[in-house]
Amino acid sequence: MIMAQKIPSYYIIASLARRNIKLRYKSTVLGYLWSFLTPLMYLLIFNFVFSQAFQGMRSYSLYVLSGLVMWQYFSNASNQCIQSLLSNAGIIKTINVPVVAFPIATMYTELINMGLILVPFFSLMFFFGLQLSVHTIGVFVIIALLSLFSLGLGMLLGSLNVYLRDISILWNALNPALFYMTPIAYTLDFVPEKYHFILKLNPLYHYFAAVRDVLYYNQWPSLQTWGIMIGITGATCVLGWGIFKKLEPGLISNV
Repeated sequence: MIMAQKIPSYYIIASLARRNIKLRYKSTVLGYLWSFLTPLMYLLIFNFVFSQAFQGMRSYSLYVLSGLVMWQYFSNASNQCIQSLLSNAGIIKTINVPVVAFPIATMYTELINMGLILVPFFSLMFFFGLQLSVHTIGVFVIIALLSLFSLGLGMLLGSLNVYLRDISILWNALNPALFYMTPIAYTLDFVPEKYHFILKLNPLYHYFAAVRDVLYYNQWPSLQTWGIMIGITGATCVLGWGIFKKLEPGLISNV
């Protein structure tokens, strides 16, 4: 009999995370360095395309890189969490492991990966003009909030995806639109003011604006920004957990 759902122990989550990391980089030459090289390639492209438009901007490369790092983290985390139940269907059906362990372990995997690539990224950011200050530590709080947001979103869409496989296809189709609707390669001033409210409806806008505050503008995000991030994160986690628990009884038989 499958055990009753409960928050899994750290050991289970850590074991699944180690397995995820081994599988991800199996038979690759560069391993986790691909997580560093991918945004670096985007940075080169954006510099080539937009450097003239933002030539008066202080360290455009630093501005873009801080956004690309956060985008890659969110994109990987959300996509992997959404697929975590279906991609582990064999284990879920044969081993007595709480189902909720899989999205949590997937999020933990992405967090470990993020930690590994932060060192080379920060080194590159220093090269582009990053100045360390007390504000820099804020990036870790923002990453924590973005992690919880990604997990809540992943649990919500991942549990729905078990019943309706179109969810993951739709999410993959929406990802490019979400990328360009998030100010990564451009500033908010680049967009006509009448459209600013549309960009701010994108939850990611606030996380990215906060990261730019602490890494690029060397200042604390406003209380309003903190409040919006905490509110979005909390609401997404509550909704994601609630839907997951609601659909939980049929997850094992439907994966």
